[in-house]
Amino acid sequence: MELNAVEKEIDGLLGKSGFYLQTYRSLDAFNLLQQAEAKLAGNDIQPPVKTAVYRQMADCQIQMGKMEEGINYLKRCYECTEDDDSKAAAAGLISTYYLQLGKKEEALDYAEKALATARSSELLSRPYQIQGAIAGKEGDYLKAIERMTLAAEKAEQAHCLTDLAMIIMDMSAVFVKMGKLETALSEVYRAERYVKESRNFDLYQRCAIRRAKILYKMGRDEEAKNLIITLDEQKIG
Repeated sequence: MELNAVEKEIDGLLGKSGFYLQTYRSLDAFNLLQQAEAKLAGNDIQPPVKTAVYRQMADCQIQMGKMEEGINYLKRCYECTEDDDSKAAAAGLISTYYLQLGKKEEALDYAEKALATARSSELLSRPYQIQGAIAGKEGDYLKAIERMTLAAEKAEQAHCLTDLAMIIMDMSAVFVKMGKLETALSEVYRAERYVKESRNFDLYQRCAIRRAKILYKMGRDEEAKNLIITLDEQKIG
């Protein structure tokens, strides 16, 4: 894509603001992004350039703790982009942030939008996971497992091992709520296999703690205690 003179100026501002965002200097990034956004008005700017400005501004707002403002910029990304997967990625993020705010209806709306446009397996995984999480919160455990199973399948197809492990952990939590502790424990073991393959030690610790909690619920106190001791020793080491 060939950039015109104004777009090149915007691209330069985005490069600098991106560096500031990476180093958590959000106010410095915000000042540059305001300049970039001002150049969008009254100029012939291509949609990908507009999308890049809105996306960075969304990241900046969220980094500053302004979630609603960040969501509004992501909505501009969603409306502006012409690529299906980019549209799905924006919708997935909007859905994720709405879920964090506890706005379930809005989260479901954008999860459905993401599913309607996504083409890659990686982008299909998160919306299914969000649908499952909301179903679980509402007590519809069978639907939660169904949606999360779809999410896990898509994450596995995309070889997103960390995402896959986290989805399986969510499934384990639902099985605990259902009182199916053996199944919940089995799911934690399954998650741990993917965590080890991805070499994510922090997530492995979370899996182990979840496993210990389930073991306690099952009355297997000694196993749970030994597991926690092993984790403590690994931290010390």
